[in-house]
Amino acid sequence: MDGVHSARLSRRRGAPPAGQRLTRDTVIIQATQLIARDGLAAFSLRGLADALGVSPNALYNHVSNREDLLDAVTDRFVASIRLPVGQQPWPDWVHAVAAGLRSQLIEHPGLTGLMLTRAASTATGPKMLSRFLDRLVSAGLDRAVAHVAWHAVLTVVVGSVLQEQARNADREPTFEAVLEVTMTGLIAAARQHPSPRAITLLNRHLPAHDRDTTTDRPR
Repeated sequence: MDGVHSARLSRRRGAPPAGQRLTRDTVIIQATQLIARDGLAAFSLRGLADALGVSPNALYNHVSNREDLLDAVTDRFVASIRLPVGQQPWPDWVHAVAAGLRSQLIEHPGLTGLMLTRAASTATGPKMLSRFLDRLVSAGLDRAVAHVAWHAVLTVVVGSVLQEQARNADREPTFEAVLEVTMTGLIAAARQHPSPRAITLLNRHLPAHDRDTTTDRPR
């Protein structure tokens, strides 16, 4: 009994069970799994610590606080999202982006809120946005219109997923119908000069070196 007691004392307070090593990556992965399964509202650092078999204090060796952890979870999830490849017409490509993003959010429903509220502030969120914009600009769209297209995709996808979660029902037909109307509007917008509102939105959301408000691009 004394040996067991001594072994327990030798462990750093809050440390993981013997033979296991707690790392920042382990903490983020476990947090992601809990949020994806139970939703953000049910997530707590104490629950995370219990799932890892450590005390809550041990988590602070790897994350600064809850906000730091949620940003890291969001960053990891956004980094896992892959934009489609291929040289199909840009409307088909945008449709594929929307469908793929919706599938991933449905597979991880608890992460929808994090994607909506924190993706833009992560390290990988702006990079994905830049790839999306570059693909549409290469197809001939003005960057301001391409930027609006990104927000339109997010609005349709996240709105659809949140409805499905709230009603516990498949809303794919609604998603497809709304996306079809959205794409019709984007195709029409791509044939025109970007509106002042679209240009302002782009300038507000992108770093100066990424801004491109040229309106003389041929259609």
